[in-house]
Amino acid sequence: MYTTTRNTAGGTLMTCKDCGHAISMNKICEKPIQAATDILKHMAAHNASRAFAAVGRVMQPEREAVPASELPPPALGIPGPVDRSELPITQLSPI
Repeated sequence: MYTTTRNTAGGTLMTCKDCGHAISMNKICEKPIQAATDILKHMAAHNASRAFAAVGRVMQPEREAVPASELPPPALGIPGPVDRSELPITQLSPI
């Protein structure tokens, strides 16, 4: 994830391959614990953004229609399915 690069001033940097974020080797040598923490936080931010990135549209499986004749009989007084497409359409009366 990080690569070592040298700049024209002679300094050496650890540079992130993904975004170009750089940490100087001088800082790493002066404060190794703080530098390591910064690098780990930066890497965690990249991993978190990848974890929640949308990969693609999730396709739902097509449901197959089951005829009412194949459904089990209603149990315990629960009414069976009603085909609402055959009910008459009623219109509201004007007031």
